[in-house]
Amino acid sequence: MNVTFRIPHNQSLEAILIKGAEFYKIFNIAGHPFNPGIRVSMYNAMPVEGVVHLCKYLLRFMKENPKVTSGQARL
Repeated sequence: MNVTFRIPHNQSLEAILIKGAEFYKIFNIAGHPFNPGIRVSMYNAMPVEGVVHLCKYLLRFMKENPKVTSGQARL
């Protein structure tokens, strides 16, 4: 399963989110050229702990960038 999303009204934060993810060992989440934004691949072999790690990073990112609220996130 691929989860894709954008950060509306401030898409420059997408690049910051992608770069910051690498610090937390989350790689290759940049979207496809035809479907830009963020794309996270989570297939059957993805351990639950990896999903939890990703969620913790995304929550941390939202706290560090308060202009990004859950109401702005579009899945």
